[in-house]
Amino acid sequence: MLRQLGPVTKPALAQSSGISRPTISKLIDELEEHDLAERIGVTSPTASGGKPGALYRFNADGVQSGAIFLTVDTAHLAIVNGNARVLGSIERSLGTDRRPEPVMILLANALQELLSLLHLTTDQLLGVGVGVPGLTSFRAGVVHFAPHFPEWHDVPVRDLLKARLGVEVWIDNDCHVQALAERHFGEGQHCTDFVTVESGIGVSAAFYLQDMLYRGAGESAGEIGHMTIQEDGPLCECGNRGCWETLASTTWMVERAYERKHATLLQTEGLILPKRSRADGEKEEKLEPQIINEVSHAIFRIARGGGLEATALVHQHAAHFGTGLAAIVNALNPQRIIIWGDSVAGGTLFLEEVRRVVHQRALRRPREMCEIVLSSLAPNGSVVGAASLAIDALFTSYQSYL
Repeated sequence: MLRQLGPVTKPALAQSSGISRPTISKLIDELEEHDLAERIGVTSPTASGGKPGALYRFNADGVQSGAIFLTVDTAHLAIVNGNARVLGSIERSLGTDRRPEPVMILLANALQELLSLLHLTTDQLLGVGVGVPGLTSFRAGVVHFAPHFPEWHDVPVRDLLKARLGVEVWIDNDCHVQALAERHFGEGQHCTDFVTVESGIGVSAAFYLQDMLYRGAGESAGEIGHMTIQEDGPLCECGNRGCWETLASTTWMVERAYERKHATLLQTEGLILPKRSRADGEKEEKLEPQIINEVSHAIFRIARGGGLEATALVHQHAAHFGTGLAAIVNALNPQRIIIWGDSVAGGTLFLEEVRRVVHQRALRRPREMCEIVLSSLAPNGSVVGAASLAIDALFTSYQSYL
């Protein structure tokens, strides 16, 4: 509350929170002692001659958190302050050796390099938050399964990094950390019930319900990309057919772009598609993640500029995406759905088509109560999300007083 309401006096904070003045005073004094609150002046004198009160605010620079966010081929690292301002960041390619130990060494070394560039040490960090695209256990600090890291099975990432860095480490899946970022700093700040949905090569979600992040019994809640949308649909990497991800991902849109009829028209709009790769012994050419990202962003850019073929592809992509969101609206009745990831580059063109399909397919009452928006945290949303694991732990520790 101090972060949201400040600058504020102790009595005003007690009145707003419903907490007793002695408790608020003790908390503010403790926060000030730990450099988490700062006194910035006094209130103006009142007409009745009352004594001016001291004004306090949250000291964002007193909180510095390390952030590591893994994608399919890159590690994004940053140092973030308590108001989500990125103090410095670097990226590192994960290379071809994705085994746990080499990746842990790379992450630890890269974070130490970043700290050195900022003239900081690990002792000055609240801790390090790590976001991973896969099934994770927040409480155990373990990555159970990561589809883009084939040898990652029950990897104790928290303990491995903690041993190398000497600081507290928190780990969760990529969607959960994004939800925390939205709750503390983004479009979820004033919601008790919202859903964040990732758009990109993969599709997944996080559910912030009744003012709490819902992780599920096995902490794997959110894998909605694998709910069946079309029973006889395309084969998914998970082995199932017709998963929402096979139709609503940017991979689907790029696959369509490579079909001859679309590729020819896109060429007239200025998009020359790069050649697809073929691994030794494989019959089919593959779309590498880098190509998917490059081509999808090019399609979004051309569509925003008025290209008809690119616009048609974006609309088809958005329609598939909206079909899945309609199911979420009906099932969970959220106040807000926040879309993040690659498709945010589609802007209003993408969003309006998503909204149109949801309006068409969702039940009226939950539909009318739900607002669908794009995340405003880009381009730093991923690392802010990872840092939010540490920041959330800080806020939670002080809530135990209340």
